[in-house]
Amino acid sequence: MTNERRYEYELGHSDRELRRLATQAALVDPMTRDYLRRAGIQTGMQVLDIGSGAGDVAFL
Repeated sequence: MTNERRYEYELGHSDRELRRLATQAALVDPMTRDYLRRAGIQTGMQVLDIGSGAGDVAFL
């Protein structure tokens, strides 16, 4: 017997949703960079990025 579960991202993966996330990221980018700097995050460090929308924080 197979117990297969499927999970789907609640807000979807449509082009519209991805554009919304990109716009949101662009608006908060300066605040995000400042927050990470004040938290002591520096170039070369390894951090775990969980649930940050389209993943743009991982690219900072």
